[in-house]
Amino acid sequence: MNYLIKNEADIILDNIKVHAQLGADCFVIIDNGSTDNTRELLDSVKDQYEMIIIDRPLLDYQQSNWKTEMAKTAARQLGADWSIANDADEFWIPKDGNLKTEMKSSGSILECPRYNMLYDRSAFDQEVPYYLQTSKVQYPINYPKGIQCNQPHLSIMLGQIHGKVAVRSRGLLRVKGGNHRAWHAWGWLNKHISENISVYHYPIRSKEKFIQNIENRKALLDAGVTKMGDHYRRWVSMYQEGAIEEELNRLTVTEQNRHALFDLGVLAEDRSAKDVISKLLQERSL
Repeated sequence: MNYLIKNEADIILDNIKVHAQLGADCFVIIDNGSTDNTRELLDSVKDQYEMIIIDRPLLDYQQSNWKTEMAKTAARQLGADWSIANDADEFWIPKDGNLKTEMKSSGSILECPRYNMLYDRSAFDQEVPYYLQTSKVQYPINYPKGIQCNQPHLSIMLGQIHGKVAVRSRGLLRVKGGNHRAWHAWGWLNKHISENISVYHYPIRSKEKFIQNIENRKALLDAGVTKMGDHYRRWVSMYQEGAIEEELNRLTVTEQNRHALFDLGVLAEDRSAKDVISKLLQERSL
């Protein structure tokens, strides 16, 4: 499993601990200039896992290049047969078996669906752990592309999001930006869509972390980075306008929107990730 991270101290160790128990044998991590204690936390566990940590404190954010580099480093130096392109806020939860169950020696690319997990606003304000949240965006709203930047009343968390990919090392050509696609020498022949693994996405975990992420994206934009999701541009703009509190109401489940979203099927109760993550974090701490 590989990660490109910056300032993920609140979640990175949870992510590593959970996926190590779900079948990830080794980890390659690029730290993109963290200024919290993310780097120190990685150092504190590097002897517990087979792990390579690369410091890359640059503001050019070459996501596709760096993700491809990590996948090839995992294959070359750690003997990884497959590479999972992950983010610190995503948990790959299998229904049966473990992460390796569908990663066959004859495969190429494994595509896994990804779902946003929404905080209850009251739980968000009380800083309840992210993995206890069970509101999943089951049927996202198909907003027209690019509309989020000029329609402030819409919710980014309710929109369509791409899945993620795991790639077999042999034949790997390139992991694409965002980790949503990959090029593989025979991907056209035996690419597979997973029926077992779902990726649970927890991008909104605390107000402090949310603002920190926005400030990081603003620094990238100020440095001339152009390849960035429209939602980040939206949040940078709202941050500069002082509209973050209103945006958090659109990104969480409030008393005003709860019944409508569940009644219409946009949101559904899903305890799968909560049960697995809670159990594995507890076992690791014993």
